[in-house]
Amino acid sequence: MRKAFTAALVTLFVLSVLPSASFAVPKGSKVARYKRGLNFPIDMAWVPGTKTTFFTEKTGRIRVMHGRKLTKRPCAKLDVASDGERGLLGLALSPNYKQNHFLYVFYVNASPLESRVARFRVKDGRCRDRKRIVANVPAPSGYHIGGQLEFAGGKLFVSVGEGHNAANAQDKDSRLGKVLRYNPDGSIPRGNPFSKPGNRSPVWSYGHRNGFGLTHKPGTQKLYQTENGPECDDELNRIKRGRNYGWGSSYSCGTRGVGPRPKRPLHRWGAVIAVTDPWWYKGRMDRLNGDIYAGGFSDGALHRLVMNRKGTKVHRDKIIHRGEGIVDVSEGPGGWLYFMTATGMYRIVPD
Repeated sequence: MRKAFTAALVTLFVLSVLPSASFAVPKGSKVARYKRGLNFPIDMAWVPGTKTTFFTEKTGRIRVMHGRKLTKRPCAKLDVASDGERGLLGLALSPNYKQNHFLYVFYVNASPLESRVARFRVKDGRCRDRKRIVANVPAPSGYHIGGQLEFAGGKLFVSVGEGHNAANAQDKDSRLGKVLRYNPDGSIPRGNPFSKPGNRSPVWSYGHRNGFGLTHKPGTQKLYQTENGPECDDELNRIKRGRNYGWGSSYSCGTRGVGPRPKRPLHRWGAVIAVTDPWWYKGRMDRLNGDIYAGGFSDGALHRLVMNRKGTKVHRDKIIHRGEGIVDVSEGPGGWLYFMTATGMYRIVPD
């Protein structure tokens, strides 16, 4: 997200406001508060079939909720740099979590100052056996960190911002301004597009400014990214192997972008909404199924991006709720659609 993110933090911490009455929510449903009094959560992950939800706090704690009960003791507390957009950011559970209990997080380590991905094994509500999966990613600026994680097709995808330097996004030898692809143990898989004999590269796609969200279509390997633009052009991108998504030096608003064969986004917001982490919903509420839901941190809106069946086109963008700035959207306990703000967690349930 952009510098306005930091300026907005003060307001969001001071004003714990219940979202305003929703509009365009499907008939017979409502937005209901699930948990209040949260301390700037960033990303959440639910253990399907249970009431357990994990979420990250920007200041470094991995928290655990059982239903609405937030455990007093965090799963882990990491020593993070949390200025600007830095902090403890993305979280993802292993696709085989019920067997291996692996939890992955993206964070900006305080000393040495760098972005990392770590894996924990969760036991009795505590995050144990920390292992670095990805390390030594530069974090030269407090802005354009990225920081999201997503499993698709058994691989771990990592979204990394360009470190407030547009040139990094077009440099395929840099991990900044990229979507990276790893095996779950942190090794680099075969098939990454920019690998060379004897030198595998984690880079999967490039030309990204500040990818603040990743999601995939359930039951497929189709990967999608939300990306913050400059003073224009927040985006939803369909991420494919080797593609250039156009951010770089001399970018002009409304164009395909710079570099070789830049790819237009699936959807573009001309005005700034500071789009955050999305979710492709296929859950308990049939009337919400089949589309991508993304929150705006600046506009406080929950956007329903109505997709075609193949997931290759956005038919329209419908705002179904507006309130406090949204930081994450996810399926959660009961199979309902949840979203988080800087102070609370909400869900859409039958009226």
